[in-house]
Amino acid sequence: MKNLKLNKKILALAIASGLTLTGCASDELGADNSKYDMLSTVSDSSDDILSGITQTLDVNGEDFKLLVKYTTEEKEWRITSDKRISMEIQTLDLPSNKEVYIDNIHTDTSIIATNVIFDGIRQDSMDDRIHNSKMIGFPIDNDTSYYGINEIEGENKEFISGYIYGYKGYTSGEITEKRLYESDFLKQGVYGNKIDSIIDLIIIDTTTNETRAVSVPSILLVEANNKIRKSDGTIYEYDREGNSKVLTR
Repeated sequence: MKNLKLNKKILALAIASGLTLTGCASDELGADNSKYDMLSTVSDSSDDILSGITQTLDVNGEDFKLLVKYTTEEKEWRITSDKRISMEIQTLDLPSNKEVYIDNIHTDTSIIATNVIFDGIRQDSMDDRIHNSKMIGFPIDNDTSYYGINEIEGENKEFISGYIYGYKGYTSGEITEKRLYESDFLKQGVYGNKIDSIIDLIIIDTTTNETRAVSVPSILLVEANNKIRKSDGTIYEYDREGNSKVLTR
């Protein structure tokens, strides 16, 4: 399997200097994401993280399935940090008269929060496809996998402008460059990332020479580490409503 480094936009960091984050600014709750698979780096066991999550996905109009495995080497998934997640894709029960190629994978990464103002703000996006004319796409079958790495930026310009928009009245009206701390997000009920992918397939029936294009959706949640160590050594743990408690001093 070949590792595919995906091209990413590099964007400037900026934030409104007077932005005030003092608890949830809305009584409305974020979306219910409980129906999706969640990969957690909160667990103390590194084996749980490295084993990842495998999804078995239906392919519209076909009898075979897609196996999509997500793994990450991030021991502590942080919203504000750059991070990577790997995606391995192959088929399950692909018949001998079918060929399958991945034409394109589009992935949007957003934050998930109990506070509706922060929930759903897009953090990064990526596309991966063949960049030459010699191949139809990335070939996959029951034994051959696509292996891609999604590099997710921590705080780029688009992401920062998303959460600035939700708040009003930065006092001076001027903008200076300043990043938020991880705890600023945890205080707002931010508890992870939603990784939403559309996998575009090209399917060829070698018996009839019929070619079909089918899109398969895949959604994964990654739970952010909810513990923050301050400079004095104090460790705070946040719940999903933004409340904190001291674990140790």
